[in-house]
Amino acid sequence: MFKNSGFIHIKSKHMNEFKTFIGIDVSKKTFDAAVLQSGSQLSAIHQSFDQNIQGYKALVHWLKSNDVSIDGGVLICLEHTGIYISGIVNFLVSLRASLWVEMALKIKKRIGLQRGSDDKVASINIALYAYRYQDEVRLWKPLDSTVQQLKNLVAQRDRIVLSITQLTVPLNELEGCGDKHQAIELRKLQNKALKGLRDSLTAIEKAINACIEKDETICRKINLATSVKGIGKQTAVALFVYTRGFSAFENGKQLACYCGVVPFNKLSGTSVRYKPGVSPFANKKLKKLLHLCALAALRFDIELKAYYERKVAEGKNKMSIINAIRNKLILRIFAVLRDDRNYVDNYAY
Repeated sequence: MFKNSGFIHIKSKHMNEFKTFIGIDVSKKTFDAAVLQSGSQLSAIHQSFDQNIQGYKALVHWLKSNDVSIDGGVLICLEHTGIYISGIVNFLVSLRASLWVEMALKIKKRIGLQRGSDDKVASINIALYAYRYQDEVRLWKPLDSTVQQLKNLVAQRDRIVLSITQLTVPLNELEGCGDKHQAIELRKLQNKALKGLRDSLTAIEKAINACIEKDETICRKINLATSVKGIGKQTAVALFVYTRGFSAFENGKQLACYCGVVPFNKLSGTSVRYKPGVSPFANKKLKKLLHLCALAALRFDIELKAYYERKVAEGKNKMSIINAIRNKLILRIFAVLRDDRNYVDNYAY
């Protein structure tokens, strides 16, 4: 680590390791690749490929024709676009490539102001991002097969729950507005579909439980998390999945920030003063689950209930207090996982 003009820079162990940077922009049917060679003058070459195994092999052949070997000081960077990148990521991992999967929003903000874009420009920008910020690289590590299976099951469960909600809530509202006869008729028409969805939901929940129980490590971590008052199994499983087995974050503060429960100041000069508020850049699902957990904790945790009542008496905003409780719950989860023990009231470290 060295200091220069007041700035502190932490040198990564990967710095100066890479000489070639490949940016890949993935879409549903195709993907674009741009190769950037570091040197006195940056220049990029570009090519489009089909989003299938033939396209992945064509990428390797194209790179070799341009004297680029995947395992020779090459850093490949992609935007995280959900299931669309799973095929090419698995292929590149099988070749032991140095792979960096980064948040699309982070790349977009660091690239700067853009007036228009296409897939070619996007792939070049991703390669440029990898070159500029190589000191911050976090190489991709594939999930354990059991964790990946659990992640897919949880995602499918959420889709089924959403489908059930979309079918039932509008009819309840229709009945509440006085059109009971029409609501009954519509329920009859969708009863078969709803029954199938509920049966599928039951089957998926059984599969999730079986997936957890067959792995002793996962089961232990889930049980530790649920030992915290207010944290249910669904929230514990969601936290496990989104944190890659509680390994994606170094501490509870980082996870709390990811969940959007940490307030930030917004100040400028001497005149602009905003009240501290949480960031909109957050995992909304975890934030929602933690909100329900905070409400449950207020019922069953004497310490948190006393904290809530004390802050209300001081005139604090109730929603801000609940947000603080969400934060406390996350810190407690990380504490029990760190110490490998169940949560204990008034524990003395």
